[in-house]
Amino acid sequence: MTFSLRRALGRILAVLGLVSSAFPALAADAVFPTAGSIGLVPPPGMIPAKGFSGFEHRSGASILITEMPAEAYGQLVAKFTPETLRATGFSVRGAGETLAIAGGEGRVLRGSQAANGLTYAKWVAVVRGGAGTGLVTVQVPETARGQVPDAAVEAALATIAFRAPGSLADQIAALPYTVGDLAGFRPVRTLMGNALMLTDGPLDVDPEGAQPLVVVAPSMGRALVPEGQEGAFARKALATFREIKDVTVTGEERTTRDGAVTFRLRAAGADVKSGRPVAVTQVIRFDGPNYLRVLGLAPADRAEALDRAERVAASVAMR
Repeated sequence: MTFSLRRALGRILAVLGLVSSAFPALAADAVFPTAGSIGLVPPPGMIPAKGFSGFEHRSGASILITEMPAEAYGQLVAKFTPETLRATGFSVRGAGETLAIAGGEGRVLRGSQAANGLTYAKWVAVVRGGAGTGLVTVQVPETARGQVPDAAVEAALATIAFRAPGSLADQIAALPYTVGDLAGFRPVRTLMGNALMLTDGPLDVDPEGAQPLVVVAPSMGRALVPEGQEGAFARKALATFREIKDVTVTGEERTTRDGAVTFRLRAAGADVKSGRPVAVTQVIRFDGPNYLRVLGLAPADRAEALDRAERVAASVAMR
């Protein structure tokens, strides 16, 4: 199976666009997210996250774990530079360094990033071990560095470990939501223990964008969008999808039900790689401090798939 770095790295960069003896936890066993194949010993006070694959702290610090195929490692390391990540707002301090991984290898970059009015100390590590590759991203608010000190983060990164992954069914069961109607699509993979990718066709990896695609992804943590700003948020979110270009919004609809606002956009554009015309639907449900985004993408001559993608969106329920 071929790994499409362009598509995976685009998703990863979009997401990023958000050993000390003093820590005896090094002797403990690594903690793995449910059904995940990459784990570590988290810093004191950090617990498994409920809304994504990784760990969280009451201060707002987080560790996000993204899993990829083994062959992604060399490609990611080649592209994983301070210059590349600077485009996401990550200000890298110094050069990448080797990160020792039991039974594998890794590289780590350190620096800072501003987001949501806060400045975060940040670590991004790309690691390989067992049969997989992982991206481990640590963010600690500057105001919380006393609660999650740098030495504790460095100690945690030194404990990264791999195990055999759970089945796709297990990974789907661990998502923070259920999908009641697949509408003719089939699950392909999960991402970050939070997002679900669906397709309609025989290919699991579709670099030419010939098959309809649906991505279900709730917000990670609190992401309150002010009332009346849902449309602006939705259009900005659509613009960040890096796999399509020349996007033109062709229709939009805002509805309210049970206190939640749903904003739907229909659009037309072109696949970045092939230039093939594509049709797009994006449905975002805003519910209090959280939102759920469902993106449907199909070749222009298969636009009927967008109706089915919207059926998927309507059937998603948070656990």
